[in-house]
Amino acid sequence: MIYAISIFSIAVFILMLLVTFNDYLPRWFCDHIGWHLTPTKQGSDGCSLTGTCPRCGKSVLQDSQGNWF
Repeated sequence: MIYAISIFSIAVFILMLLVTFNDYLPRWFCDHIGWHLTPTKQGSDGCSLTGTCPRCGKSVLQDSQGNWF
């Protein structure tokens, strides 16, 4: 019985960590690594595709591989 309670409490703790990181990690990827979401509104500056990341609001460009930076 005590073993089942400890497994349950560990599972609840892990779920709480996942919820916390689910809010923080996507923004961290934008700010520190440079992984941006595909912009909803895309434009062109005459040479490359441009847009604004919907998650962080930064102006982004599309590279030749199709990634946004």
